[in-house]
Amino acid sequence: MRTADRGLTGLASRAGLWLGVAVVLNGAAAAMLVLQLVVLARIVDNLAFHAHTFGQETGRAGWLAALLAGRAVLGWLADMAAATAGMKVTTALRADVLAHLLRVGSVGMAGAGTGETVTTLTEGIDALEPYVAHYLPRAAMMVVMPLMILGCVAGLDGWSFAILACTGPLIPLFMALVGYRAQAIMDRQWTQLLLLGNGFLDFLQGMTTLRLFGHAHHAASTVGRMADDYRRTTLSVMRVAFLTSAALEFFASLSIALVAVVFGARLLSGHADFRTAFLVLLLAPEYFMPLRAFSASYHARQNATVAMRRIAALLALPQAPMAATIAPAPPSGPLAGIACTNLSAAYGTDAAPVLAHASCQFPRDALTVVVGESGAGKTTLLRLLLGLLAPSAGTIVALDEAGQPLAGPWRDRIGWVPQRPCLPSGTIADILRLGAPDADLAQLRAAAAQADALAFIEALPQGFDTPIGERGARLSGGQARRLALTRALIRDPAILILDEPTSDLDPDSERRVADAIRRAVPGRIVIVTTHRRTMIGQADHLLAVADGTIRPLSASERAAA
Repeated sequence: MRTADRGLTGLASRAGLWLGVAVVLNGAAAAMLVLQLVVLARIVDNLAFHAHTFGQETGRAGWLAALLAGRAVLGWLADMAAATAGMKVTTALRADVLAHLLRVGSVGMAGAGTGETVTTLTEGIDALEPYVAHYLPRAAMMVVMPLMILGCVAGLDGWSFAILACTGPLIPLFMALVGYRAQAIMDRQWTQLLLLGNGFLDFLQGMTTLRLFGHAHHAASTVGRMADDYRRTTLSVMRVAFLTSAALEFFASLSIALVAVVFGARLLSGHADFRTAFLVLLLAPEYFMPLRAFSASYHARQNATVAMRRIAALLALPQAPMAATIAPAPPSGPLAGIACTNLSAAYGTDAAPVLAHASCQFPRDALTVVVGESGAGKTTLLRLLLGLLAPSAGTIVALDEAGQPLAGPWRDRIGWVPQRPCLPSGTIADILRLGAPDADLAQLRAAAAQADALAFIEALPQGFDTPIGERGARLSGGQARRLALTRALIRDPAILILDEPTSDLDPDSERRVADAIRRAVPGRIVIVTTHRRTMIGQADHLLAVADGTIRPLSASERAAA
């Protein structure tokens, strides 16, 4: 809770100028309201008890209209400033969280649920906008306007001042008492929302498998029960909100009634004048109006507290080493190779090392294939090369033509093709331009030809403008792999790393992908992990990962691989 509170305090500082403008404008509008009621009381008193005509009050009526219009304009401007503050804060925070998650990388995100993360980035951050745009300005006005009205009433009538001063603080007190219960319910509501997001996403992703095994109906019923649990918890939150409003209205009505009864008795006895009584009765409801507005937005703070806890958890994820070591200057020369020396790596300080004092080299103009049993450490080696995992010992350096370490960042010159390429919904051109946003059609065609993807792309009805569906649903496995290779090649990377590029492919598709990788070797450092003989047969250098070490295979071992 304290971490979330500190995060919410930081949101106020992020809002900065716009939030301050909103508070100042609201304060000016409150001052105009008090003046408006003073003028109105004077007009009514003059018309009712001093025999003034409407013509004699024309000037004051003009002031009344001007104050009314001015208050409306200031209120509108204050709302616009507060809304701008809310949008700026949520936009900046969402960008910060996304940038941080990119620096965390896939290894750091491995333990986070996709549905939970997406819910936090969407609905979680969206829940902070009402906190900034409504709760914070209303919290400020809950102090400013009642004090302003109390000061005015103190100069008019001591009894009314005492009643308002005593009953006003009771409302925040009871709101806080009810709020403790509401916070626990909203914690449960947010947890159920995260579970619902995770469950629904898992259901959509596994729908085909569930249908094949006859469990689709059971899974749909489970998601339905989760949605119903969320609905019931939401209704519980609404019941608490209604209870809070009832407590506020009770004390506000009681206070106004006491002021009216006291003034009625004093008017009958001649100890009070009408204008003072009328003005105080006009001010009394306005004294509680900011408290009502604050009560209506109090749930925004509770919701933001829960959401901020999840956002803080995402921001607390440690960054990948590559994000922390990138330097502004590019390498001083072309890359001739990569040298790994005495590498050790583990997932966690207490975990057994996956690699221990392993050394190897990856030369340019050669296809280096890495083999090994599942779980031997091939993926760990790739993560070390990509900078997604920090070695616990040892070094990874890029070498120049003379075999000397190159200064500057070299990992931004890597082209990466994972075992399951991410192909978001869009056209083929959109997917390829993720690797090179400014690439023209000629560049797209050249990269596609190098990856043996041009023929099937141009055979599609719309060519490069053909939508491929979510995750490349309209492509075969081999087409998706060649498209991912095209996206990597369009950046003209100095280093090309591929993880199991031919797994799960039919022989023809496997051969075409392997040949495309072979054609990409000249001028590059190409590293491939695989279990498939077709890819192993293309290798210039063959490395085996086993028992935490990396060693080159001899000719006889290569023949048996």
